[in-house]
Amino acid sequence: MVEGLIMLLLAIFVVGIVAAVVIYCIDLLPLPPQFKQILRILVLLIAVLVVLLKALPLLGVAV
Repeated sequence: MVEGLIMLLLAIFVVGIVAAVVIYCIDLLPLPPQFKQILRILVLLIAVLVVLLKALPLLGVAV
């Protein structure tokens, strides 16, 4: 159980760093603010879904 929690913590850390880098790269693109906001929301949504995909087996939900 502890190993699973450690792996979840590492996954959250890695996904957070990757999402932050992608959002930083999106901010550097010369796009209108509306498109940048949509892209940021999509990146955050994907990051949350990845973390949930890793967390659900720890809760006993079959994925």
